[in-house]
Amino acid sequence: MTRLQALAFFIFLALPAMAADPPLKELPLTAVKASMQIPEGWNVKEDNEEGVIVYQISREQVTESGGISSVGLTLSVTPDVPGRAQMSPSKYAAELLAFSVEDGGVITESQSAPFHTLRTEYAVEGEAGHLRIVDVAIANDATGTLYFFAWQAPDIEAKALSELREKVIASLTFDPSL
Repeated sequence: MTRLQALAFFIFLALPAMAADPPLKELPLTAVKASMQIPEGWNVKEDNEEGVIVYQISREQVTESGGISSVGLTLSVTPDVPGRAQMSPSKYAAELLAFSVEDGGVITESQSAPFHTLRTEYAVEGEAGHLRIVDVAIANDATGTLYFFAWQAPDIEAKALSELREKVIASLTFDPSL
């Protein structure tokens, strides 16, 4: 193998690692007094289902049925969890994430007043094949609101998208009074 061939081979192998995440843009979530950063060019669909605000954000177009076909996230904001579920948002979040343990997920918790955060990651088989799911539930027990963030990506892309996912999650800002 010549030096030129070796260099070309190295560049070929290095290109995926050198691919930069797409630039992020601010997405105001005015209906829920929040904001986040999402990749430029991604699609956003907002719904209000019985007072629960749902944002579907995806690399591809959101499907006719309102789902994400491959890579994307769903953020749902549920006010008045005690009135809807007869339990605190923290307890409700724990119950929502409990099923992930069956799929190999481990629930981690953190607290940053007034928010109680629970997080899990697991794999499922979906219409698009093997998917990696990351769920983050952010409970505000003082106001009764639950923010539920679900990220999905095909397993073959999950590792490459993990840095982007973490940037998006870290960019979430909420008004603690909601």
